[in-house]
Amino acid sequence: MIFTEPFCLSYTGSTRATSYNWGNKTLTRDGKTHVVWLDAVATVCGRTYDHASKQWGETVRIDEGSDNHTCPCITADADGHIRLTFGPHGWNGNWNEARVKWKRSERTGCLDTWEPIGDGYRTSWSNFGYNATAASIVHTPSGLDAVVCRGGEHPPQTMFHLQKTVGGWSSAKALFCQEVEPQYTHNYGHIACASDGTLYAACHFYNIGGSGNQPVTGDRSKMQSYGAAVLKSTDLGTTWTDLGGEVVDVPTTYNHQVAIPPFDRNIYVNTITTDTSDTLWALTLNPGLEEDGVWLSKWTGLDWETVQLETYLPEGRTAVESMMTIDTRNRLHIVLTTVDRAAVGVDSHWGHPSSEVLYLGSSDGGKTFESAEVSPPSSEIANWLPSISRSGPYHPVENPTILYTHGDVGSGLTPDTKTEVWCLQIDKV
Repeated sequence: MIFTEPFCLSYTGSTRATSYNWGNKTLTRDGKTHVVWLDAVATVCGRTYDHASKQWGETVRIDEGSDNHTCPCITADADGHIRLTFGPHGWNGNWNEARVKWKRSERTGCLDTWEPIGDGYRTSWSNFGYNATAASIVHTPSGLDAVVCRGGEHPPQTMFHLQKTVGGWSSAKALFCQEVEPQYTHNYGHIACASDGTLYAACHFYNIGGSGNQPVTGDRSKMQSYGAAVLKSTDLGTTWTDLGGEVVDVPTTYNHQVAIPPFDRNIYVNTITTDTSDTLWALTLNPGLEEDGVWLSKWTGLDWETVQLETYLPEGRTAVESMMTIDTRNRLHIVLTTVDRAAVGVDSHWGHPSSEVLYLGSSDGGKTFESAEVSPPSSEIANWLPSISRSGPYHPVENPTILYTHGDVGSGLTPDTKTEVWCLQIDKV
C-alpha cells in the first residue's frame, strides 16, 4: 500500500472535525476530490484537490452549524453538483428549529457557491426533520436525495426522508424504534444506495436502560446497544423489507429478521455499503473495552457471512470506532481508531491520548487484510475520528481519501478547543 503525503486541511478544526462514520465527507469525480469537515466550533468547511495540478484550493467556509455534532455529509448527482446535509444535535431547538439543512452546489464540481440563494420560501424547502440530528445522505439514480437521521418524539427514532420531485422533502417515515420510556437514546442511522436504486438503511439500538440500569436517572456509563439492524427498499422508501424481500412493518424494533451480526450484542453499526455487484456489506464493532470485537459481514442472498478482524490489530490495542468503503475493483478499505488498552485502564477511551488511526485493506474479498498505521504516533494528543470516502451512484471510489482529527477531545458541545484536520489518499494498493 502506498499513501500520499499527509496534508493538514485545517489548524482550526472542531473537536469532532471528522466525525461521524455514517456521514460521507469526501468524494472524487471529474479529476477533483472534494472534502468537508467541521471547523471550531461548528463551521462547515470544504476544500477541493485538483488531481491535474496536484494542488489544494483555498478553504471555503460554507455555513454555520449549531455545535460539534453538526456533522456535514456530502453526495453528488449525475451532473456533478455537490449535495450537502448538516444539522443540530436534535434538542437544540434554537438552531433552525431543530431541523436538518440541505444545500446543493450552484456549479458542478465546486464548493464555493450554493443553492438556494437568499431567504424566503426557497430556503424553507431546504429544511426537514423534527428534533433531528445525525443525517446521512445519498443521491439516487431517480435524481432524488434520500436521507436517514435521528428524530421525532422521545425516545427518538431512525427517520427516513425523500426529496420531492417538485422540491422540498417528504414527511418523515420512522424505520426503527425502541419500546422504552422517554430517555436518551441514539440510533446513528446509515444509508446506502445500490446501482439500481435499491436503498439500505441501518442503525443500532442504544439506550440508558440496559442491564437493569434505571433508564432516566441511572448511570450513563452503563449505556449500551443491544444490536444492529438493516432494512431494504426497492421503491424509494415507499415500502421496506428484510434483506430476503419480506415486507416489514415500520417502525420496527430489534429482531433477528432484520438484525446484522453479531446478534444480541453491544455493537454499533459503523458502515453499510455495496460492492460492484450490489452485494451488501456491513461493519459492526463493540464500542467499549470489554471485548475486542470487529465484525465484517456480507449478505450472500440467503444469510450473513461474517468474519472477525481484531486479529489484524496491533498487539495490546483495541478498536473503538471504524468506517469502511469498497472501491471499483472490490477492494475493501477500513479505517479504525485503536487505543492502548493498558494506557486507558479504567479511564474513558473517548479521545484518549493513545488513540491512533489504523488502516486495513483487502484485495481478496475480506479473506485476508494488510494493515498500516495512518497517523504518526503521539502519546499526548489523540489521532482519531477517521473518515474514508464512501461511494454513491455518481461518485464511485477508485482510490479512497482518508480524514482524521488530531487534537484534544474538549469538553461539551461547544468547546473553544481547536484541532488539526489531516487528509491523505491511498495512491496504490
